[in-house]
Amino acid sequence: MAISPPPQTGNLGPSPSQGQSAIAPPSVRGFRLPVRRNSAPEQLISAFSALGFLKMACDSADPNTLLVLNVESRDISNNPYLFSICYFRRNALDVVYTIPPGVSPKLRRLELVKFAFNLLTLSSEQHQIDMKHLYQFLESTLDDMNQYVSADFQKLYSSYDSLQTDAASVKKKLKELADANANLTKDNYELKNQLDELLMRIQSLERYSDDVLAVKIQQWLGEHSGEINLSEFAKVNGVSEARVEQILNQMVSAGYLETRK
Repeated sequence: MAISPPPQTGNLGPSPSQGQSAIAPPSVRGFRLPVRRNSAPEQLISAFSALGFLKMACDSADPNTLLVLNVESRDISNNPYLFSICYFRRNALDVVYTIPPGVSPKLRRLELVKFAFNLLTLSSEQHQIDMKHLYQFLESTLDDMNQYVSADFQKLYSSYDSLQTDAASVKKKLKELADANANLTKDNYELKNQLDELLMRIQSLERYSDDVLAVKIQQWLGEHSGEINLSEFAKVNGVSEARVEQILNQMVSAGYLETRK
């Protein structure tokens, strides 16, 4: 059977490159499993000997109690930071473990329950389990797991639902902006065409400057016995009759021309 230590969870302390700044100490929790051991500590040591990451020793106060230490991480001073100690007593298995700041206590407990059950499975020949008490323990553990998973799911679903609503709103706004941009592009194209047409008309209307047009009028009058047909003159010179009439009025006002009575 393969067995590994609980996964490292959360921020387990700074690396040496981060300096000697102090880190918040972990909190300590524990639980008891109702099991009865029917062998000596030496047999447990033999059962766990393949797990090289464990440190084992008999309790100096109670030689029948085996201490199993699992150090998952250390602090900058190389002291155990994230770790657990399993006390394999004659009538119970006590598990004491640390919880780093910011890590869910329920999640950490679930990790250690799994780890303890793996050790008990590995040493099943050395233990007898009271199923009634074990069921009560498992029921409490499952309640914790349900609370943790439910709370985590609710939070996750809430975030998902909020993001989905935001995404729909953004998608709608993008469509509106795309439609508005298409309309603006169309309007801009039409306005440009209108502007080009107006510029062409202005250029055609202002084919000659006022002074040049006045000279042409004088030449026309000289060639046509002092008479001018507005429509014919405008057509020949490519200008509007209104502008020809305007220049004529200016020339009369300035004394360059006189009207016949």
